[in-house]
Amino acid sequence: MYTQLIAGIFFTGALALPYTNRSTCRELQLPVTVSVPRFIVTTTVEDNWDAVSLSLNLTNRDFAMPADPLPISGITPNSVESTYSIGATVCGSGGPTLILTHGIIESKLYWRPTFHDSEHYSFVDAAVAAGYSVISYDRIGVGSSSKVDALNDAQFQVQTAVLSAIIDYANESMNATKIGLIGHSYGSYITAGTASQAKVDAIILTGFSGNFSYFGPFVAGTGFRVARIQDPLRWGALDSAYLTSSDVYAETYAYYTAPYFERRVAEWSYHVGSEPFAVAELPTLLGTTIDYSAINGSVLLLQGKYDVSACGGDCVGLLEAAEGLFTGATAVETVDDLPAGHNLNLHKVAPQAFQMMLDFLKRQGV
Repeated sequence: MYTQLIAGIFFTGALALPYTNRSTCRELQLPVTVSVPRFIVTTTVEDNWDAVSLSLNLTNRDFAMPADPLPISGITPNSVESTYSIGATVCGSGGPTLILTHGIIESKLYWRPTFHDSEHYSFVDAAVAAGYSVISYDRIGVGSSSKVDALNDAQFQVQTAVLSAIIDYANESMNATKIGLIGHSYGSYITAGTASQAKVDAIILTGFSGNFSYFGPFVAGTGFRVARIQDPLRWGALDSAYLTSSDVYAETYAYYTAPYFERRVAEWSYHVGSEPFAVAELPTLLGTTIDYSAINGSVLLLQGKYDVSACGGDCVGLLEAAEGLFTGATAVETVDDLPAGHNLNLHKVAPQAFQMMLDFLKRQGV
């Protein structure tokens, strides 16, 4: 444990460098009030033994089937209202605006990392240079956003309600003329779920295949641990139902593919960029039906070929089925063979991936 604490201090101090040009960006706390019903989640996690048991349950071949149902006993009869403070990096002041939602065991730093010479890994900077305003935010429970109850607050439908409120902020406070949503991993499902209920012009989904057939290797390989036990210096204030990966190598297995990444990037991600996730986030996603057919903007599905959690390590050909989900979209494009693992933005191919995203948006008039 002490080695890990020292390493965390080293990486925070040595690699979390300021950006070279922050002139158009500012760090804000956005107050957001949401009112949605809540799932009644029955899973509890107190220590790492419980985290291991949860991992076994999540990887059981019958998980979420009648023989092994989700750990949800029901849903509240009425909406529950909550107000959160959302930590956001906001760049620009209107016009075409992109809202970025990160995944699990990540933070908004995924979109704009802080290690030395990280510029070509920064989607935020690429988008701003292309003329977009950008909102990149920490999901509730993560990073600079409100620390919330891991079972009752940090649920999928609450996260989509938060994103909907951020869309309202972009439209009303920034005078956005177009809205594009970009998600990664769990953030892609939040993006799709929100876009099925809100008016947006385009969405881009990465780390996404539209099904959970390959969820098991991600869970088993990541080796979930209780965050407050794993790193009490960073996460000691969180409740015990926040989980993280077991070590940098487990996280690398889940998120990176050699030889297409730099080890220093994976180390920065583990020690600085990563944040825990709440236990309720996964079962409440699985307990929600997303109406992909209701998404009526343009859609780009962009994948690293070797993504473990989305595709079992080989995405080629798998996005054809996902493409068929978006029957109401004005256009659907797919790319399934970029030389990268799950964390596409943090592989060497990132600049080419960013250009594909921005070119797609321009083609769609966003």
